[in-house]
Amino acid sequence: MTTDRIAAPAEIFTPGFFQDPHPVLDDLRSEAPATLVTGVSGTRLWLIPRYEEARTLLNSPFVHKDEWKRPDLRERHSGRSERRREMSTRIRANMLHADPPDHQRLRHGTQQALSRGPVEAMRHRIEVFADETLAALDDSGPVEFRARVAYPFVIAVISELLGLRDEEQADFPGWFDTLMCRRGSASGRKTSLLIADFSERLGDRGRALPTRGLLSTLGSKRTGRRALNRHELASTAFLLLIAGVETANAIANGMYALLRHPEQYAALLTDRALVRGAIEECLRYEGPFRAVGPRHTSQPVELGEGVTIPAGEFLLIAVAAANRDPRRFADPHRFDITRTDHQHLAMGHGAHRCVGALLAYAQMEVLFHRLLDRFPRMRLAVPPEKIARRPSMTMNWLQNLPVLLR
Repeated sequence: MTTDRIAAPAEIFTPGFFQDPHPVLDDLRSEAPATLVTGVSGTRLWLIPRYEEARTLLNSPFVHKDEWKRPDLRERHSGRSERRREMSTRIRANMLHADPPDHQRLRHGTQQALSRGPVEAMRHRIEVFADETLAALDDSGPVEFRARVAYPFVIAVISELLGLRDEEQADFPGWFDTLMCRRGSASGRKTSLLIADFSERLGDRGRALPTRGLLSTLGSKRTGRRALNRHELASTAFLLLIAGVETANAIANGMYALLRHPEQYAALLTDRALVRGAIEECLRYEGPFRAVGPRHTSQPVELGEGVTIPAGEFLLIAVAAANRDPRRFADPHRFDITRTDHQHLAMGHGAHRCVGALLAYAQMEVLFHRLLDRFPRMRLAVPPEKIARRPSMTMNWLQNLPVLLR
């Protein structure tokens, strides 16, 4: 099967899909290793719902991220206003949107700074931020977990990492909330521009003050490689700020999964040794991404079962579907914190595996332990059906998560 033999892409991105995509993804996964679909912007995409194919394509030399070097693909993917094109250009000079060899150069310094040693050195500060965040809560009634716990905590950590001043953090909660709930809208695009402007100021300061935070290191030659230029530094700052959104989202999703399964939360109270495995299961079962992409093919890619994706096609790699593939995970729709198979794709795979994965794990581990210490009776404040999700092809974001702490 190739694109020539498909009459029309499937229209799967409906309100019902956004609230619960798994029935649709289960059907697609059982039918074929790839399905041609129409994205929310009208772009034609090959959706990849199976684990083995997803893992292979995430690490394939024939699958690329930087369509900006291909004008024909760029026009197909980004038929958008000049303002949005300008915005995309400003924020894409980072590792997330690069292919080798630029990818390795752009990733190197950040990867060094977020390796195991530096992250462990930050652990005490992460613990302080967790304690401060939880101490500020009013536990007399419902608490919005995303806004009052996940956001402030990750904002404090990312600010420490980037060397931000206290007064520079004031706008972050509003920015993050807009990006999480209204991304793609006029207000979401305006917020992205504000963050891009802020990132450029951070990049300029990092080059001017070579002793303050990760950006200062990346803007100098202390990484052992060529320093990032102004454009690259600003774009990397933007990427790291947005990564805070994803970590906050992973924390909120993970806590939601645990509170929907109170017997699992109770098991953590009994045996703290289960926390690390619980984090892995949270990421597999309710990770922050539904899909990664679009990426594009530079050569035809054969997936088996008669499916060949031609060169020059866009891919949407459905990691949420892959992480519940029964070919890879036993009883995949069961949330089980004692599961020992942790080879999920929530953090990506291959060269583009999340560069901040170790920091994200450290934040989740510290905060989950602190929550168990302080709030052993924490529970959802509303029935699960009252928890809404943001409509997105790629992001698995909750719009609300009210909890009772006592």
